[in-house]
Amino acid sequence: MRFERKRGGRRQPELNMSSLPDLIFTVLFFFMIVTTMRSVPQKVGFQVPTGTELAKHKKQPSTLYLFIGRALKSQGTNDADDFAVQVDDKVVSLEDVASYVARYKEELLPDEQEEMVVVMKIDENAPMGMVTNVKQQLRKAGALKVHYAAVGRRNMREGEW
Repeated sequence: MRFERKRGGRRQPELNMSSLPDLIFTVLFFFMIVTTMRSVPQKVGFQVPTGTELAKHKKQPSTLYLFIGRALKSQGTNDADDFAVQVDDKVVSLEDVASYVARYKEELLPDEQEEMVVVMKIDENAPMGMVTNVKQQLRKAGALKVHYAAVGRRNMREGEW
């Protein structure tokens, strides 16, 4: 029995594209889950100080962010040395910090009130007197757990971050 070759050569098999939409939606879903959006708009400018002995803060629902930094020009000030206090997404006066924090604490569940943490992000050039006054206001509001935010720097002697 003799085998005959077909004329025209071999055809390449076509690429099966039926699973491509599943792959695209899987990648899209992955990026939607992994991406985090900034929840608090920044209304004060600050340069975070550096430190060597740092620990990570676990993000929890009972965390209140407090920023102390230079007031941005959009907040109605022209003086570059004018510092402002931002609690979550509102710029507040120093006297209003205690009342704002107390209102925030009242809205939490009783278990969350005990675990409430205030994370302070402070400009490295902010006057220490202002930081002390804010801490006094936090004491009045009963917010006693305070964490300070900083970025790591390289320790040149030991060669560690």
